[in-house]
Amino acid sequence: MKIFLKLKYRLLLSKAQKSPNFKDFFEEIDLNRKVEESTFVVFDCEATELNPKKSELLSIGALKVKNLSINLGESFEAYLRAERVKASEIHGITNEDLEEFGRPPKEVIKEFLEYVKGSVLVGFFVKFDASLVEKYSLKFFNYPLINYKLDLISLYKSPYGEAKHLEDIVRELGFEMKGRHTAINDAYFTALAFLRLIKGYEGKKLGSLPLFV
Repeated sequence: MKIFLKLKYRLLLSKAQKSPNFKDFFEEIDLNRKVEESTFVVFDCEATELNPKKSELLSIGALKVKNLSINLGESFEAYLRAERVKASEIHGITNEDLEEFGRPPKEVIKEFLEYVKGSVLVGFFVKFDASLVEKYSLKFFNYPLINYKLDLISLYKSPYGEAKHLEDIVRELGFEMKGRHTAINDAYFTALAFLRLIKGYEGKKLGSLPLFV
């Protein structure tokens, strides 16, 4: 499995090197580094729908985890201008919000790619969020989201069966989700859950985690 991971990573790396922004976005990650010495970015996206091919990004929220602690001073939160807003009853983002706070998608994606440079990306069903970001990074910069990724679900073992919602995991770990369903709020509670679940990997190599690209 690890051999397949490295092969796929090298294929993506070869593609990423063709981007004119490669040096701005890429930093090699050492899989032999200990988990507690590695940098993680826990992130969440809000979008117009659940199909990443059709969906438009509305917002990104992210937090850095260094030395297995959340660095609130390095948070990332941005709204992106979009042609339409759907599912506002879920994420609470309106056309008025995007008119006031929305920024050009290319600008936001560039800043996010610089923010996650050299980090492992973590999220709840992270493949969906990563696919959304990559759609934009390929469009604007011809750059695949090459960072190693880790899904919270892959660390989670529940006596109650499969968790379908982030709230399920957070509740079972002894936390209570409060506040609006926003990207930065969801990223914060995902980070809390991640820190609880990653404890069993302290002292182990980063490559021992169930990573994917």
